[in-house]
Parts: sequence; structure tokens; C-alpha cells
Amino acid sequence: MRRSTVADAVRAFQRLRSVNAGSLVGVALADRYRTSPPLKVDTLPPAQAAVLAASIEARTAGVIDGETPAYLVYSGDLPVAWCTVRATVVTPDLVLDGTPARHQRMAVSAMSNLARWVLVALADARAEGEEAIVHSVMSEEGAVRIAPADDLTSSAAVLLDGDLTAARASIAKVLPVDAAAEVVVLDAHGFGRYGRDSHRLPLPVLCAMRRIASTHQLPLAAVGDWLATSGGVDADVPAEDLPAIFTAGFLGLFPHRSAYAERHLVDRGWATALARLGMPRRYIDLEALERDLFDNDVYAVATTDATGGQAVAVFRRPLLSWPETPTSISTPARAAARASTKGMHS
Repeated sequence: MRRSTVADAVRAFQRLRSVNAGSLVGVALADRYRTSPPLKVDTLPPAQAAVLAASIEARTAGVIDGETPAYLVYSGDLPVAWCTVRATVVTPDLVLDGTPARHQRMAVSAMSNLARWVLVALADARAEGEEAIVHSVMSEEGAVRIAPADDLTSSAAVLLDGDLTAARASIAKVLPVDAAAEVVVLDAHGFGRYGRDSHRLPLPVLCAMRRIASTHQLPLAAVGDWLATSGGVDADVPAEDLPAIFTAGFLGLFPHRSAYAERHLVDRGWATALARLGMPRRYIDLEALERDLFDNDVYAVATTDATGGQAVAVFRRPLLSWPETPTSISTPARAAARASTKGMHS
């Protein structure tokens, strides 16, 4: 196996991929052959070593339960942490210090924050006969796959409502949690680049995106692409104020960028002025105007129109930078966002 850095190893832990960073090693049990030599576990306390060894042997024989390990992290020849097929992180019954303790902290932190696609794969393996039902729901725009925060592979899929309270009530009907319980979104369909690339998908943000798409009659993916372009896929997005922020920056849906430049001529009164002077439109270098507008004043997100044809959603610059507080923006900032909608292009 190629030698990796410690930083590479931590990323591999989040993806449950085998990695070798010298004394720090991660072993994905799904990658091992039946003929592979037994993993060393006798450095653990005897009782725990026996249980872990038996679980690994049972997995090799095709017997998997909730305690079956999926991934082991070693510091030297000591297993310092492992992750089960239920995404539960386990540590040995030992008090560690020095390098093993540091390696254990890294491993626990990474495996407690697994990549979403890893959680989906683990949930699929657990779903068994229900997997087809989940995937059928997930084929629809606006669907999300969720799981309780304390049981990340016990998943279900629902069509997400734009109203957060209604969305939580729908989730409570398909998950063994009450409406106020914390859930984790494992996957989302139709939410554009934000839905595809974000490490975590906050439920309030996804609901706000659905409201924005409905209000402005836009494809949901366009809202997700705007959010990814504007704030980044892993920014702390102020969900409560997201609709107002979107409205403040949204200039309209156009068949192409040059159509927005044409609209700009009309809105600024330049088209009327040319007509009054008897000057043909060709005296305006529309391509140069388009370049200048999209280089300095606006930006476009590729999307589709109501008929499925290609279109661009146009937004004011600058690109957004979210405030440090994840839940809201300040009152002055909110007022400014709403005030800026006055006189904007429809």
C-alpha cells in the first residue's frame, strides 16, 4: 500500500478507506480477502480482543450484525479505534497516552464525522429489502434520506416540505424519533451542487431552498447551484434569512446571458435613447456589454426554464460570504438585504 501522510490518513478514515501512514494505519475490512492473514488484536485487553477477533472472523464467514466492525485504525500494532457497520465508533478499554492517544483522537474524530456517501452505503447494506423503496423515493426532486443522529444507518426517505415544522412531522412518521429529535440528512436529490457536494446538509437550509424554488418558480437545482456558488458548499448558511438573501440578489431567469444584456439596455433607458436619436441597436457592442456586466456586476447560474430548455439565473455581485453565526444574520444586514430588493429587475 502506498505510504500516505497523516492528513491523508484522517481523510481516509472519514471515507473508511484503507491507508498506511507509517505507524498510523487504517484497514477497511471490506477490502480484505478471505485468505488475508488474521488482523492483530491481541494487544487489546483479553475479553475485548476475543470479541473483536470473533466479530472479524464472523464477518469473513458472511455473518454480520450491528456490532460487526467495518474499519480498524492501528497505532503501531495496537487497534486504537474501530467503526462498526452501524457507524458506531468503538475504542479499546485502555488508557492511552503519547502517540497512540493522539492517533486515537484523530481516528475517533474522523470516524464520528463520516462522509455522507459512506453513511449511504452503510445504510443501503442495512436496509436490505427496503432499499428499493428508499431509492424509489430518492429518485424524485426534493427527496431526502434521513437517519436519527444516534443511529446513522437506520434510514428512511421522504419528500421534503418547504415548511420546517411540516418537514419534521413527515420525518417523524417514517423514523423512530419524535418530531423534535435530531436527524441527519444522508442524501438529497435535486438540490444542485449544494446537495451533491456539501459534507453535511442542514435540514432548515434544505427547507429554505424548497421555499425559494417555489416562490420564484425555479428548478430546485438552480437554487442549490446558486447557494454553492455564492456561499460555498460547507459554509454556515443562515437558513432563516436565506429566502430574503436570495430575493435581494436574484435578477431573473433568462434564456442566455446576452438576453440579460439586452434587458439591461432597456432597464437603463439606453434602448429608448437610441430610438429617440434614430441610432440602430448595432451601434451598441452587445458582446462587450455582456462581458463587462458578467465580469463586474452580475453572475449567472446555468439552469432550465419551465419547459426544460436551457436558461441562466442571473444574480447581483458580489458573491456572498455568510456571517459567523450559522442561524441568522444581524438585523441591519437583514434590513439591507430586504431593502435592496426595491427597484430591482423583475
